[in-house]
Amino acid sequence: MNLILETERLILRPLELSDVDGFFIMNNNPNVNFYLRNPIKSKIEAKLYIQKIINEYQKNSIARFAVILKETDKLIGFSGLKFRNTLENNHINFYDLGYRFSEEHWHKGFASESSLAWLDYGFNTMKLSTIHACALSDNLGSNKVLKKIGFEFTNQYVANNSIHNWYKIDNKN
Repeated sequence: MNLILETERLILRPLELSDVDGFFIMNNNPNVNFYLRNPIKSKIEAKLYIQKIINEYQKNSIARFAVILKETDKLIGFSGLKFRNTLENNHINFYDLGYRFSEEHWHKGFASESSLAWLDYGFNTMKLSTIHACALSDNLGSNKVLKKIGFEFTNQYVANNSIHNWYKIDNKN
């Protein structure tokens, strides 16, 4: 996959197996994986997760991308659109926006900055009509980001015995 997006401070590029060390370091933090359904607990799991994402690039032409901080050229998280062909909140075959960042890069606007780049790409290049997102209801940070960048809360639903907030944003073009 050759797609690379840039923002003022970030480079968004496909994840590679060579990202496994940085990816594992990010995920090997209980605060980062606190809200995850399936936390990554080893380098082997990190490598398998990255390979799963690489397979999604090949199958769907889109998936989560590495977020590289231009200033340091280091992986600080991942962000991107994902095609979901499994049932979630009574939806199937939709695109959702997701992100995850190393804790030392929280509260610096990187989630919003990368997400806005993905919304632009999704609406203006992919010509999507709607993009969805979800966050655990008690994940205040993620819920705040989604509202800040224009997502509309639509409902709550239960998945894996946890309450999730469901969001959508429509293409205004």
